[in-house]
Amino acid sequence: MTTSARCCWWGTALLVLAGCNPFTEPPKGQYAEVLERGEKVTEALQYGHFTVLYVEYRQGGGSLMSAEHQSMRLIHGDQVVVRQADFIERWTDFAEPVYLARLQDQQGVLALVHEQQDKPVVEKIAASAEGYQGTDKYLHGFPLSPGKRYFPGQQSPGFLVSAFPLKATVLPRALDGGDSLQLHALASVSPDGKSFAYVDSAAAPAVVMVVDGDGKRREPIPLPRIYLPQLADEYANPYQPLWDWSRAVLAWRKSGAGSWDVLPSGTAPGAAGAGNVVEQLFIDEQSGYRNCFAAANAACLPGWRAASATGKDAAGTPPFAYVPTAPVNAFGAPVSQLLLSKTCCGVASYHLYLDAAPAAVVAQLSARLQSGKIPFVRTDQCPPRRGNEDKCAAQLAEKLKRPESQGRELEQLLNTLEPQQGVVFVMPTMAVAVRANEQGGSIIQTLMRADFSRQD
Repeated sequence: MTTSARCCWWGTALLVLAGCNPFTEPPKGQYAEVLERGEKVTEALQYGHFTVLYVEYRQGGGSLMSAEHQSMRLIHGDQVVVRQADFIERWTDFAEPVYLARLQDQQGVLALVHEQQDKPVVEKIAASAEGYQGTDKYLHGFPLSPGKRYFPGQQSPGFLVSAFPLKATVLPRALDGGDSLQLHALASVSPDGKSFAYVDSAAAPAVVMVVDGDGKRREPIPLPRIYLPQLADEYANPYQPLWDWSRAVLAWRKSGAGSWDVLPSGTAPGAAGAGNVVEQLFIDEQSGYRNCFAAANAACLPGWRAASATGKDAAGTPPFAYVPTAPVNAFGAPVSQLLLSKTCCGVASYHLYLDAAPAAVVAQLSARLQSGKIPFVRTDQCPPRRGNEDKCAAQLAEKLKRPESQGRELEQLLNTLEPQQGVVFVMPTMAVAVRANEQGGSIIQTLMRADFSRQD
């Protein structure tokens, strides 16, 4: 057989194989009119005049060089409404047929599909063009209330979708910038639907802030860090524990000016009890963080104002800095400024600026802890590390009864800070550092807020 003849023979054979391949045959059956060559329906779910089809098809040259694909298609009678989507979900909050689908041919834009006068209507949700997060169970938003869903962004609050009529609300950002508190998890919506309470974590919130739809924001209120219940399984709504907590803890109230704000339960001026409330921030997380220092919030302590009102705040200062209106002392030294920021370990914390040398502040803090019978470990009193052992491991086990953890966040923090100047105090619910500032005074900085008896 010549080369030319062999080529003709192989070409004919491939054509025969392609022609005999069942995945290239014309569609058959009940839904043949809405299928293309090579497609077949593996499942059909009908509700009213709509039917969701699970479509299987192959792409490529014959059966030996093809790839199998699956997608979903939405039809209304014998009319194709959504040709191709990874997943099409019926929104069961409504008795009438309503569907949510991400349109593959339009870069994943979300669409709401329903009927109007017995005809299908496709309404595209422009807010979805930037993308949104979901889970295997909740691909199209998380149920917030009947007829309303929450679509969180990657590092933004995301948007809300409600029906009917269709309304998409782009949630305003709380803050921008790398030194912000990174508040983007939606905890609650005001009664009028125009203000939104954000927290810094859907699993362990430690600060809350209210932002209006037009971007106007309230001062943040730090809270004792709460560990919300773990999810029952991977199919549970990951935001449900947060929303249950917010309904129990965050009470909406309206100011005399007509704006909505939240008043966290247990947060009120003087709620920390006896003692210096500023010092409590760096001694006991559970009592200290029941106070806040924003002058505009009735839930916070009086006698403080924003540092920006003094005209002395330096460039690079975090957005929330407070100064006392009358002289205030803490740890035996005058307080010059109190900053609220998130610079370590993912939790909102305070930095206190004092007009005293670090050695004096360290001595005062040690005395407060000893008089209050609060167990603590000072890193400068731990022996040098040997090999790969953890810094202060024996002391933490003895003083705090700290078990071996899985995430090892505290141990990693101490090992990282070991070569740096300053003294780190580790207490049952927090770790703080005392170090010098550039002006010759001291800074006490909260490094971590956590229950150190828990597994990380």
